[in-house]
Amino acid sequence: MSTVVKCPQSNLMMIEGVDNVPFSIRLFHALAINRTYECLTGQSFLIREAENANALARTVAAGPQKMEFSGRNRGKWVDQNGRVVSSENFRLFQNGSVLLKHARPSDAGTYQKDPNPMIRIGDMGYAPPILIIQVQN
Repeated sequence: MSTVVKCPQSNLMMIEGVDNVPFSIRLFHALAINRTYECLTGQSFLIREAENANALARTVAAGPQKMEFSGRNRGKWVDQNGRVVSSENFRLFQNGSVLLKHARPSDAGTYQKDPNPMIRIGDMGYAPPILIIQVQN
């Protein structure tokens, strides 16, 4: 049985005990693992999940929102009704990474590139990775 461990000073994760795990399971962990980042209120975090994508989607307590990387809403969170949501706490970089400047409880949720298609290897399909951000006081 492997254990997922978050490296404290980086956004990297590693899987311990992979020597005893079959290759197919290790491959599944490498392709479809969801990362959880636990941060304190006020802490910053670079979200790299949407690099080289069209948009970053998130689901937070206020509902689903999307930040597009081109067009009229470039770098702004927009809710499912098309209303712009406060985006002042985020900075979009040219490659699609997004800086969360100061984490707030309202930023807690799931983040993923959009679209975020299934990962296919031959006849097998794997769930795409999702970043889970938790914010603690």
